[in-house]
Amino acid sequence: MGQLLSKLGRWIYRHAKLTIVTFFITIAVSVCAALSFGIHFDSAGMSIQGSQSERANKLMEKEFPSTRQSGGQVQIVLHSNNGKALTTDKNQQVMAELFQDVQKNSRVKMVILPAMLNSYSKDGMTATARVIYKQKGENVSEKTVDALEKSIKITRHKSIQTELTSNDVTISGMDNGEQAEVVGLAIAFVILAITFASLLVAGIPILSALLGLVIGMMLVLISTNLLSVATFSMSLVGMMGLAVGIDYALFIISRYRQELQQNKSKKDALSSAMSTAGTSVIFAGVTVIVALLGMTVLGIDMLSVMGITASFAILTAILTSLTFVPAMLVVLGDRVTGKKPNRLLQFASKIRIKGGWGKLVTKYKLLLTMLVVVVLGVIATPFAHINLGLPNDSVKSEKLTERRAYDLMTEAYGEGSQATLVVLLKTDDMIKVTDSINEIKELGNVATVSQAMPSKDNDYQMITVIPKTDANAVKTKKLVHKIRDLNQNKGLPKLYVTGSTAINIDMSDALMKALPKFAIIIVLFAFILLTVVFRSLLIPLVAVLGFVLSLGATLGAIVFIVQDGHFINLFGIPAKGAILNFLPVLVIGIMFGLAMDYEVFLVSRIREHYLKTENTRQAVILGMRDSGPAVVAALIMMAVFSGFIFASDAIVKSMGLVLASGILFDAILVRLILVPATIDLFGKASWYLPKWLDKILPNVKID
Repeated sequence: MGQLLSKLGRWIYRHAKLTIVTFFITIAVSVCAALSFGIHFDSAGMSIQGSQSERANKLMEKEFPSTRQSGGQVQIVLHSNNGKALTTDKNQQVMAELFQDVQKNSRVKMVILPAMLNSYSKDGMTATARVIYKQKGENVSEKTVDALEKSIKITRHKSIQTELTSNDVTISGMDNGEQAEVVGLAIAFVILAITFASLLVAGIPILSALLGLVIGMMLVLISTNLLSVATFSMSLVGMMGLAVGIDYALFIISRYRQELQQNKSKKDALSSAMSTAGTSVIFAGVTVIVALLGMTVLGIDMLSVMGITASFAILTAILTSLTFVPAMLVVLGDRVTGKKPNRLLQFASKIRIKGGWGKLVTKYKLLLTMLVVVVLGVIATPFAHINLGLPNDSVKSEKLTERRAYDLMTEAYGEGSQATLVVLLKTDDMIKVTDSINEIKELGNVATVSQAMPSKDNDYQMITVIPKTDANAVKTKKLVHKIRDLNQNKGLPKLYVTGSTAINIDMSDALMKALPKFAIIIVLFAFILLTVVFRSLLIPLVAVLGFVLSLGATLGAIVFIVQDGHFINLFGIPAKGAILNFLPVLVIGIMFGLAMDYEVFLVSRIREHYLKTENTRQAVILGMRDSGPAVVAALIMMAVFSGFIFASDAIVKSMGLVLASGILFDAILVRLILVPATIDLFGKASWYLPKWLDKILPNVKID
């Protein structure tokens, strides 16, 4: 691999301009291809095939055809602020004007009035209506929603608060954090400028990452024609593409400048940088891709698609850093060699990690090792009471109509009003149905149970159960399991629980069960991989244990902030809530890849010096001197990920927060402190590998 990349570097040196032109042609082709294929995002919710709720849902659609949702639905929530109940003649007249105006839209199939839904609250101050469109939810256009928002001004102007909410139609456009991301990139630029003491060099990694991301995004858009890609998948693609794109370019540039300092020609320096840092980039990038694709083994379609689409961004980042970046280094010539640094930035660059940091870590190795372990262990403790769920309107900003609709309904109908459970009973015996309803009422945390509705053949009865608690509450989850446990009562008919709340609960339970299995697979894979690369047992052991600690701390921190509600105002989180159910699995996959990135870039340089000097402490100091600045580039990733924290969407916000935390704990505390400290602590034992194992392991050289 190193020889091939060396030849590629020499070829690019001779054909730098051609490489750049070809790269831009590739971008143009990818954009044209994406536009020609069209964009078809999937707004459907997640599900796990084969779960109890999914099987029950299919049974319900078969036995109760009327429950099949053919068109998108939007719920209109109305609340009287004029001091009179909505049932008064005057308010009824205003509401009738609203419903008539909504019905005028040619895309509206029908409007179901509050009286038909029997949705008036006990005090008559709140009610809901339902708009059903002719198209499916994902096909209801922004223009159509704008027309509905214009219509509800009729009631709003008459002191009737009117809000909108929907499970399948997008009301408020999703904020993927693009504006805040600009701030993250600006911070990244400053860090790079200080690192290289050059504004020009600082711009290359960012430009490279942005251009590579364009191609990656186009591949994702094309894939929407083949896969069910959710819109928030683009946020993950953006995060990963920018973060690794900047880092991979940074590693190539850093090694190139180091080679030039050894009085090599530009051609030889580029060739050497490509064969060493380039090999590490491919190894690290492929490791991230493997980790992301590893999520496909969990059997959750949306999670699999997120892993696949994020892999596109990693792949394009690798290719861009190995083509566009070296070509730019050749074209810019002496301006990027570091021979004429910016004086102000050169002064600021003295704060970078150099040999002094390695000396500090090796001097206080035992103290720092204990300190990192204790700190990460303490931060990880909240993970013990993690509660997984799917963010609903309760955690959206109060500026959005969906959040206001949620609050109105919660106040009028109770917290569980939007957590309805659908229960199917396999029987035509109404006495047994009555017994089942009574048993459900006695379970606790039950607000109401509806009367039974028979299926077309009267073989099944359908009832709805409204809990007293929110859809993501632990008590609601326990209620679902208690209802299913009634199947053990032989005197009752077979029970099936479904509905969106039950489906999300089943998915959260399945993901929680899959979490240890996925983590064990990842940890074993990392241990084997690092054993092969570093020809050591202790270094891989510390690496994976450090990964486990940083992972626990990352998840503990997100529980402490998002679920327990600490510092939510600081991060602009509207309200505390359950942890996004697929977030832990996503974090394991992404953090594993990034952790291995920094482990390889840092320890490979330490090992390189150890093979020359056979002095562990000196190798650590020199390795930190050479690779320390690259690891500090983790701050760039933190800046990129942190930009997404300030997006309004709860899913995007939580992904940005957890990934920024993960980089802080793993790259800074583990890779930059714990790993070098323990290597020096164990001394020559760090490099021990039994001879019999050394013979059977493949020899992989990563420099």
